[in-house]
Amino acid sequence: MTLPSTEPLAPADTNTATSVALTQKRAHTNGPMTRGKENDENRLRAIESKSKSSGSSQSASAEETIDIESVDGPGQSDTEYTEDGRPIRKRKATIPFDEDTDMDTDELLEKEVKTKKKPLPKPKAVKPAKVVKDEGASIKAPKKTSKKPTRSAFSDDEDVPASPAESILSKLRRAPKSKAHYVRAENPNDFDPTEVYRLARQYPDTYWRYHAENKSGMISKISEDHPLQLVDCNIHDQAAITGMSLSPDGSMLATFCNLGSVRIWSLDDYSLVKTLRDAKEEHIDEFYVGTFAPDQTLIIVGGKRKDRNNWSEADDDNNILPCPLKLFDVITGEVIVTLEGHTEELLCVKRVQFKGENYFLSGSQDGYLNKWKMGSDWRSLESMAQMVDGVTCMAFTVSFVPNTGNKYFLAAADENLRLYDFEKETLLQTFDNMYSSYCDCGKFITAVDFPLPPPIPEEAPAAEDGAEEIKESIIRKGKMKATEPAPTPGPKPQQFAYFISRGVELLDSEERMIAKDYNSCTLHKLVYPDTKGGKWYLTEVKRFQDEEYFSNAWLIKIASNGRYIMAPTCTGEVFIFNLKTGQVTGILKDHDDVEVRDIIFHPTRPLLFTSADDGIVKVYTYKNPEDRERALKESRETEKAAAEAAALVSVATDLSAVSVQDDGEETE
Repeated sequence: MTLPSTEPLAPADTNTATSVALTQKRAHTNGPMTRGKENDENRLRAIESKSKSSGSSQSASAEETIDIESVDGPGQSDTEYTEDGRPIRKRKATIPFDEDTDMDTDELLEKEVKTKKKPLPKPKAVKPAKVVKDEGASIKAPKKTSKKPTRSAFSDDEDVPASPAESILSKLRRAPKSKAHYVRAENPNDFDPTEVYRLARQYPDTYWRYHAENKSGMISKISEDHPLQLVDCNIHDQAAITGMSLSPDGSMLATFCNLGSVRIWSLDDYSLVKTLRDAKEEHIDEFYVGTFAPDQTLIIVGGKRKDRNNWSEADDDNNILPCPLKLFDVITGEVIVTLEGHTEELLCVKRVQFKGENYFLSGSQDGYLNKWKMGSDWRSLESMAQMVDGVTCMAFTVSFVPNTGNKYFLAAADENLRLYDFEKETLLQTFDNMYSSYCDCGKFITAVDFPLPPPIPEEAPAAEDGAEEIKESIIRKGKMKATEPAPTPGPKPQQFAYFISRGVELLDSEERMIAKDYNSCTLHKLVYPDTKGGKWYLTEVKRFQDEEYFSNAWLIKIASNGRYIMAPTCTGEVFIFNLKTGQVTGILKDHDDVEVRDIIFHPTRPLLFTSADDGIVKVYTYKNPEDRERALKESRETEKAAAEAAALVSVATDLSAVSVQDDGEETE
């Protein structure tokens, strides 16, 4: 048997020959003896003294002697060596040997030393039984019997009783306690399907009515068979046109210019109707975004406000001042309300109605989303609330989630998409890392070539109070038979909506080229929770890229009619991606080599608008007379139906304005 050279062997026998052999072996070693060797020598002396005291009993016991040749000097010819040239030490040991064991000599020796050094625990004294005295008789209390210590399941020694701690642990392992059922605390911000869909039925959406398949008159097909052409018009301004907005009835187009002007154009003859400026502003205005009020007599705009008298060397521009939203009267051209609350430039503003009340929602480069509650006529501010989430640096665009009664919206913020509760001004979820630098535009759409979302679930009919509970109780008691089993309700269809986004990628620091990937647009699918307190999920359906599509500048918006994504670039072009195939259907190349900032499909006319930093708005329509005539016919039918619906709403409003007093007199 080969032994390690660094660990001296400690024999457990009292033979003199073995001790001498060990002494001779140590005489050939060089250097001082290690502490481990001293411990082994002390252990040897202790074993020898114990063996002398019990010599007579050992000779009488049944033993089997293992004869091992004594170790000769290193120069003897019969010395055995290991493979690496070290001599093998041999000894003669006399130990009790068990034929049934598989242990070798070394293991038996170690066990002998180990068992002899462990003393048995002292028995505990048993206390005398207590005597319990009662009024009538004297009764002895039962004796307390001490339980026999249980051997630990992890102990190698069969004769050593387990400690109390080990016994307790063994019991816990054998009979684990049952865990209490976890009950999730209800969060007031949790999604409640019953409440949300009730709200959606009461306040239906108006944003998603028009798309490429509902024959509203909008441009529905763009291809070689259905090409587009420019409309001969002159919609322009003296500087970059960063944004545009259509009036609610689609008859006017507003353009927002970096020189602080808003121009309103008639879409019947493309003539200029009105130019709006804040004549009382002492500093420099730049307008980027805006939207009309429902009655079209008001328009709210925002952008950047700069100090006329102070210059910033860091920005190479005038110092920025707090940037308000300004509400213009379209007829008089005056600013009637100024909404103060943002410290940096405005990047988006949305008009919205929630539970019958009027709001504006704005996003800014200061990282805040502000909710402005307006009066019933949209001309006065009632209150303002900020959605402070503590993480957003730039809020670019917002889009309200369909079929939720405008309770939730998705914001393109930083490089992420963030879901908010509009009612409670709360951030609910963040969908991270849509793009490597910024995600600056996102919109909900109706993807006509993909499976459409299910309709809003109908409200379950209310049963009579206690009727079902009484019936079930009678059946359980056996007084009534359930003749027909109740139908098992099938799984409810999962609600979802399609969403498009675009973004900006990081640039290489040396070559100033896109480091991560080509620019891209993405079609997402937002899946709603199907249970109370459930989570929202955003999945990627398709990504749209082309090696010539370069759009790595922020404040560029995309648009869709449900069949195509219109994606502007930094080089004056607009790429047209087919949503279903992902291929490039066409490219519009009519602007100068500058950023194309905004693009809009007209919802009820065959018109497409693009604006750019060259200060020009390009207007497109169908080139083929057949396509144009078909679209115009659909447009006239749609506008006629909209006018009839508006007349009915006006009549209903007039009737609701009449109230009956307690004395029976009608007042208006």
